[in-house]
Amino acid sequence: MTNEGEFIDINNVGDRFTKIRTQRCEDLMIPEARVLIDLPLDEKIKKSKEIIKEAIEKFPNIGLGFSGGTDSLILLHITLQIKSDIPIVFVDTQHEFPETYQFIEKIRKDWRLTKYTAVMAEKNKFEEFKQNLGLKTPEFTTTCCDYHKISPMMKAIGDFKFGAFLVGLRGVEHEERAKEVFFSPRKNPAHFRVHPLLFWRREDIMEYVNRFNIECNPIYKQGYTSLGCTHCTEKNLDPNAHERAGRGIVREIVMDKLRALGYT
Repeated sequence: MTNEGEFIDINNVGDRFTKIRTQRCEDLMIPEARVLIDLPLDEKIKKSKEIIKEAIEKFPNIGLGFSGGTDSLILLHITLQIKSDIPIVFVDTQHEFPETYQFIEKIRKDWRLTKYTAVMAEKNKFEEFKQNLGLKTPEFTTTCCDYHKISPMMKAIGDFKFGAFLVGLRGVEHEERAKEVFFSPRKNPAHFRVHPLLFWRREDIMEYVNRFNIECNPIYKQGYTSLGCTHCTEKNLDPNAHERAGRGIVREIVMDKLRALGYT
């Protein structure tokens, strides 16, 4: 854990952005998820559907988070086969890529999403946080993400009174995410975060995309492998790099703080 204000040496990141990280994340995953990692795609789809069905049965009032990224897109595609009218929440940080806004609107229309809601913070405080805290410092990253992304999402979950919220988190993305469980209890507001894709690798996501001919956010073709706000996402042009390369070392280090606040 990194304390607020602690100096981060961005030139000493070890293997944080190499593919070695994927194996490290797999090793950290709970046994129930780890035994599913090597399943063929058909079996993974079946298991994910079982988790979604269980969540719907346990929590009649359930929602789904959609960011415009491929993981949440695949989760949405699978879930709509089970519950076509599931409420969908997009958190507009006010700093998304133009392509992301356009893509989400296209999906909303093409997939006929009947219960889609976009939420956002009351103001755009990026410049204020940048001036007071310094761009991409630990304090800036935590404060900006909490205000523009986490708080609006948590408010939406509370406003809709969701008992559970489906998200496209995968364990191999980050060490903190690797420790997750399928049904994760959260507070303020009280609900369960559900992770049907917890045991999927990036290769599974791409195989699903190709098999079902799913159109993805066009920004990936520009060299991005993990999407966030325009201010904290860069291209990842190294084929040997971990998929989170491009999200910035500071964000990776303060992930525990972000997730404690409610980040996916």
